[in-house]
Amino acid sequence: MEFLKKAWGTFRRLKTWLQVVIALVLISIIGSISGSGGTSDNKSSSNTTSTTKSPSPSVSDTPIPDPTPTQTKPAVSDAEYKSALSKMRVTKDDVKGYKYYYDKSSPSYVNRNGFFLYTSDDPYLYLKIQYYGDDWLFIKSYFFNIDGETFEINPSYGEVETDNDSDVWEWYNNAATAENIEMIQKIIKSKKTVMRMEGDKYYKDVTISQAQKTALKNVLVVYQGLGGTL
Repeated sequence: MEFLKKAWGTFRRLKTWLQVVIALVLISIIGSISGSGGTSDNKSSSNTTSTTKSPSPSVSDTPIPDPTPTQTKPAVSDAEYKSALSKMRVTKDDVKGYKYYYDKSSPSYVNRNGFFLYTSDDPYLYLKIQYYGDDWLFIKSYFFNIDGETFEINPSYGEVETDNDSDVWEWYNNAATAENIEMIQKIIKSKKTVMRMEGDKYYKDVTISQAQKTALKNVLVVYQGLGGTL
């Protein structure tokens, strides 16, 4: 305190212009110190913020694992396909170039009773049902009792064709639908399947034989081997 009194007394005895100079110098020094301290505080604050702040992860920063390739199992093996193919009777449409595959046990003509599938190399799958007998049925519907479960096919007008000589024959020949294929797969696995061909007044019941079931399965295998899906 005594030092300050002496310094103040000395300052007052100085000339006015010298007092002004000293005052300006002191103000400059004080301002410099004050500014330096503020900058230091700002830097410290900035450093603190930068060390505690973490950037949000972006999609590009996150590694995405490569998906494991999915191996599609073939619908049928080469051995199954070749075995079923050896049991086929193959015909060719020379105009359009298509090939058609029938199980050898299936009838070649419509003047035979039959219930069977055949496939083309497109591949498309077809269902054919043939009636041959002495009397007309004028078939309207086909019913199937498969181990107690009933299915039905209702052809549209004109889809059941007819012809006759000394005997009569009626046949249905159309592309197999998903419902047809589901039904046929059940027939193949069934213990007993009875098909009823029902007309306006009469009907005929036929039990699907094991040979017919095997033939159905053979054609399905060839169809899948050609690239078809069930």
